[in-house]
Amino acid sequence: MNVPASDYFLYPEVTPIDRLDKACQDHDKDCSHGGCSGKGDTALRNAALMVAVTTSDVRLRATATSIAIGMHLIKDIRSR
Repeated sequence: MNVPASDYFLYPEVTPIDRLDKACQDHDKDCSHGGCSGKGDTALRNAALMVAVTTSDVRLRATATSIAIGMHLIKDIRSR
């Protein structure tokens, strides 16, 4: 189910499946308060990088690396 960030607060929290999922969940919460912020993007980037360098799961590493790159590229153009 896709939930717009502005409606995130309407739904109960789901237990994250791993550290990357938790970081994404926290980022979604940040975005639900008036839009995404550079600070929230940086926090997600840092958490994703930590997962990428510490996991032995190749698929999780690739996903975390992709998220970290995306957050690094977008963080400086956020209005909040």
